[in-house]
Amino acid sequence: MKIDIIQLKFLHFKLRRVLAWLEKETGLEFVGTSLFRMDDKGVHGTLPVRGGDLRIRNRKIGLAIEAVINDAWVYDPSRPDKKCAFLHGEGSNMHLHTQVHPNTRKR
Repeated sequence: MKIDIIQLKFLHFKLRRVLAWLEKETGLEFVGTSLFRMDDKGVHGTLPVRGGDLRIRNRKIGLAIEAVINDAWVYDPSRPDKKCAFLHGEGSNMHLHTQVHPNTRKR
């Protein structure tokens, strides 16, 4: 079942914007593997949710998509070491972590 990410109002509007942009930019439809996590101390535990994980099975493809996102979006201009996307995990746990901050902006 395809979900219109823009309609998920519990997600931070910037996360919805980045994820919708990614699908439009790449022409791909992604499988979300984790959004809200109760009691999570990071972006998955905020309301509105500022982090989402996307299923990735191929490291080369995942790294390419990571670069597409990070080349187009700035997580927080005051913290250039932070990124909007990073690939991690192994095997069936490999996924692209996406995240936003209130200061996230398009380059």
